[in-house]
Amino acid sequence: MEPLYRDEVSAAFEPVAGQLAQVEEMLMEAGRAPSPFLGEVAGHLTSAGGKRIRPAVTLLASRLGNSGDPKVIMAAAAIEITHMATLYHDDVIDEGDLRRGVPSANAKWGNTVAILAGDFLFARSSGLAAEVGGQVPRILADAIASVVEGQLLQLEADFDVSRDLDHYLRTISGKTAALFEAAARIGALLGGLDATAESAVASFGRSFGMAFQVADDLLDLTASEEELGKPPGSDLREGVYNLPVIWAIESRPGLTGLLGSTDVDVDEVRKIILETGAFDRARELASSHAQDALGHLMTVEQGEPREALENLTRLVVERIPDPRTAGGAAKRA
Repeated sequence: MEPLYRDEVSAAFEPVAGQLAQVEEMLMEAGRAPSPFLGEVAGHLTSAGGKRIRPAVTLLASRLGNSGDPKVIMAAAAIEITHMATLYHDDVIDEGDLRRGVPSANAKWGNTVAILAGDFLFARSSGLAAEVGGQVPRILADAIASVVEGQLLQLEADFDVSRDLDHYLRTISGKTAALFEAAARIGALLGGLDATAESAVASFGRSFGMAFQVADDLLDLTASEEELGKPPGSDLREGVYNLPVIWAIESRPGLTGLLGSTDVDVDEVRKIILETGAFDRARELASSHAQDALGHLMTVEQGEPREALENLTRLVVERIPDPRTAGGAAKRA
């Protein structure tokens, strides 16, 4: 989340703040290795911090039930370690130099080291999932497979100005929503929810993840480097043409002449996205997915954990700055 909403995020996490502290300890432990060098690389992103939204979803989902498995801490840590592993690999694929405001592992140590560190973290998350046992290892393994498929879908569309809505939605369903769905499902499972409620909570996670990714794609156009932890407009420079670009091209096909290479005028593209209404349409879709997520939560008992998940869901859309205001990146650029 951008700094403006850190207090609100902290408030949403309050019911599981103590458990998140335990998760953080496990994250630090997961980065330790017999080799000091591997430990330094594997712990690099953990030390840089993070929003920890995925483990929070797992913990809050577990609180929706009447009972809680103490292994939920390990499960939440496994979810976040999996997410961190994907970031190491993503930065290699995207040739990213910054992550969470610090040099990416590949920029600091090279691609080979970053890939191996990501592999090490995948092994760590799998080990934790195995300790939890039951259905958790399978759920996590299925989510990892979906993340890889989503990333491959994105790669096949790099610098493709003909990318369409269906391809975009299939991509983010895999690379982002699948892991949020797993986080929510595992929490519901370990919280003792019945099959109907577990399915509803898993659907919440998927819809939440869809909203989260659409919002993230909009933030890439509107937030500052400090807020993003990397330069704004990175997706455009990397040839990743997300929803607002897809819809802007539909309205103004001439936009394709500005795309197709790493040498892109981000300010000009952003201006066209705003003029065509594509930015607002994309924000409306993020809001629609957020509303779907809230609807799925209506099937579980009202209480502090559900309220926290509801507040977190609303923040997903509320955190998107309006680029037409003085605080938006379009004005800052």
